[in-house]
Order: sequence, then structure tokens, then C-alpha cells
Amino acid sequence: MKTSFNLIASVFAFVLSVSAPSFGRNPGDQPEQKGFALAIFPANAESKVWLCLEKYKAANKINVELVNEKGQVLYREYLPAKVGKKNCYRQQFDLSQVGDGKYTFRISDGNQVEERIFNLSTPSIEQQLSTRLVSMN
Repeated sequence: MKTSFNLIASVFAFVLSVSAPSFGRNPGDQPEQKGFALAIFPANAESKVWLCLEKYKAANKINVELVNEKGQVLYREYLPAKVGKKNCYRQQFDLSQVGDGKYTFRISDGNQVEERIFNLSTPSIEQQLSTRLVSMN
């Protein structure tokens, strides 16, 4: 009896876990699929940042922008539908010529828009560091 109860409970849990993602969706609705994945991180060299992007849909064109806190576009690049063999894009940005402040990488493919905000700051004299710091949220 105990074994059959455990079996019924296991089957119920399995059916619930398989059908749970479909609750709240209308028939015919497709789950939203992302067109790309994005990673931004500081480089080992001072004042430099890496932007890495992987496209899931090879046909999508991607717009990459670097915007300052005033909304001015400092860098813009349109990636073609085919970036490379693996649909990956990697770019190192040298930020040594821009002032301290908040900056935003804005990446979009028409359907998906991702924004990554980071601060660029120069340490004060009290800290006695000759490097710039990049901090990301």
C-alpha cells in the first residue's frame, strides 16, 4: 500500500512539473526565445572592458552602442547577420580617453534589448593608486 502511494505521488509530481510551465499561457503562444546572450567584464589591463556576445539566431542583425550618462552615443556598431563560425562577437573597449561617470552598453536585435550599466572612476589621491576602476552592477 505504501509503495503504491509513493508511486502515485511520484507520478503526480512528475505530471505537475512537466505541465507547470504551460499554466498561464494561451494555446498557440510560443515561449519567448532570446536572440543573444551577453557578458561584459573588466579586462586585466586598466581602463579596458570586454564585451562578449553570442547570437542564438544567426539571421538577426545586432546593434551595439556605448552611451554616456547624458545619452550621447560614444560608439555604435551594427553586427551583420553572420558574425563568425560560432556566431560570437568579442570586443575589448579602451575607456582611457573618456571621463569618469556612468556608461551603458545597449545591445539590441530588434526584439530583445539588453542594457549593462557600469561606472568608470579614477581613485582619489588618498588611495594612491595609479589605476582606474570599473564597477558593474
